[in-house]
Amino acid sequence: MTEMYLEMIELFFIIGSLFAIVVGGILFVKPTVIANWSHLGNKWYSASKWTKPLDVIRETDSFYFKNHLPTGVAMMVVSVIGLFLIINRMPDTNQVMASTSNVELGMSLGILLESLKWFLIVTIILGFPMWALLAYSPEKLKNVNKKLNTWVNGGLILLPLEKMNHGFDEFVLHYHRIFGAIFILGAVYILFKFLG
Repeated sequence: MTEMYLEMIELFFIIGSLFAIVVGGILFVKPTVIANWSHLGNKWYSASKWTKPLDVIRETDSFYFKNHLPTGVAMMVVSVIGLFLIINRMPDTNQVMASTSNVELGMSLGILLESLKWFLIVTIILGFPMWALLAYSPEKLKNVNKKLNTWVNGGLILLPLEKMNHGFDEFVLHYHRIFGAIFILGAVYILFKFLG
């Protein structure tokens, strides 16, 4: 399995190097062609219109606080059952490795399952006090909830990313011979390493 991944990586570098030689040659001789390709490829698609519905706060707390006792008790019972099943029934790394003939695959799956197991255990334990507060002291949870229900819109932080910057493209095209030579020499070096 490892050999297959290494061969795929090697093939990726060989094809990438051949492409870099072609691009480097064109950049060295005719930088206007690369400038046209760059202009065609530089289309900006903003996701802000698609994510706008996510920026609306939807209130769901009233249902849980109205039915606080049955919801809180049910969630505590489900948490205890879930914790018991995860600790006793979820296989660990050794059990997964014993059930597969491929040691590497067994080790990878075992580590993933072990990580998931501990993530679920910690999440359930941290969530248990919240369900207890919901069941027996909903007013305290309402006070905590007011502080936690703060909406932070990342739109303003990400606003600089919504603008295209052509500075690097212009820099490369200005020094096109240097960058063309770097592309070609780097690609030849990688090909020499992989094929030599």
